[in-house]
Amino acid sequence: MPRMSFCPAICPLCGRENECQFATTSAYKGKCWCASENFSPDLLARIPEEARNLVCVCRRCVVAANFAEAKARPLPRPIAGDFYIEGEHVVFTAEYHRRRGYCCGSGCRHCPFDSLERELGAQGSLTD
Repeated sequence: MPRMSFCPAICPLCGRENECQFATTSAYKGKCWCASENFSPDLLARIPEEARNLVCVCRRCVVAANFAEAKARPLPRPIAGDFYIEGEHVVFTAEYHRRRGYCCGSGCRHCPFDSLERELGAQGSLTD
């Protein structure tokens, strides 16, 4: 069986640039974005075996995997301080959104998620 080759700057799952600090040609490598991310075992299992520990997954694939995993869990039960009432609306706090684990894509006032996480939430799926 021929051995596949992988580019260290390309995500082995989707083919996009992975923005890995260690795959750049710049002198300062600094802290990579992945140092603060959680990688689910399911995501890691999707990486081709011959690419494991050699190339980085892109942030979009990591966020999409975390999004899918969080959506599969039951919603956390709101507790005191998770929301307030404003007119006819229930407004959830950023803390509740973080406990839920994903952006719902509804444009919530206190959404703590970044633009990529909001984009995936608005799509409601993991497709491009």
